[in-house]
Amino acid sequence: VAMVWPFKRSAPTDAAVASGPAAKRSRRDNGSSGGGCGGCEQRVSQELLDVQLELQLLDERCAEDQISIQQRFDQSRRPHFDHRAALLQKVPGFWHSALCGHPSKLVAPFEVEALKYVAELDLRENLDRRGSFEVRVELAENPLFKERSLLKRVTFHDASTERVDVAILTAENDLGREILQAAASAERSVLGWLLSSRSGGDGLSVQEDFGDVLRRDLWQDPVPYYLAYHDTAAATAEPTVAAPESEAGAEGASGSGSAGNEGVASGGGGAAAS
Repeated sequence: VAMVWPFKRSAPTDAAVASGPAAKRSRRDNGSSGGGCGGCEQRVSQELLDVQLELQLLDERCAEDQISIQQRFDQSRRPHFDHRAALLQKVPGFWHSALCGHPSKLVAPFEVEALKYVAELDLRENLDRRGSFEVRVELAENPLFKERSLLKRVTFHDASTERVDVAILTAENDLGREILQAAASAERSVLGWLLSSRSGGDGLSVQEDFGDVLRRDLWQDPVPYYLAYHDTAAATAEPTVAAPESEAGAEGASGSGSAGNEGVASGGGGAAAS
């Protein structure tokens, strides 16, 4: 299971060790790999293998200590996240704009209107020492769906086993049913991720899904994506036409020029008369 933190490493499974390089396999079979590397095994001493094993054990201990530190700081950050949530509720359509403004194209076209009803989004990380997490979405009153609160929880049991409790969403009308049907088959979708058993970070897709991006980036600082969405909307809006003002300015300039020319002509005539 891929963890949010880049330093987290999973302990190798027996299958991974068995299929790995001969130098790693020799830890388990005391050098009797039987490979045909032409004397390579003999040049790798048991002392060198023992040193490498100690390094691996230190890596695993480091990861465990870092999880404890991460959990402690998560508790310290929670009041700030709660304060931020209260402030964001005062910004109309914040999470809709932030989701649509992210460059990873998280939002599918069919759900753009539905996400306007997202009133609050919350992420709880590191619920245990294995990095389990949950995502909660609160919906405002709307004609599309019956539920107002969606919760998806991913529980990691070990490096290869997880349990996914998906969110439940029931359509209230035909449009809601169409959105849910499209979300069920969409490759990338916010609602699709909440309603599916995908946890994110499984390495099966080239593109990151909503869960990956939310945990890695969007949740930490969503404000730039809110601003980017509105900057893009403003840039693509029709520019206001300022022709009347420019025409008036041109006429004024033309009038001034004509008056000036007449003055020059008049002056020239006077000079000629004199």
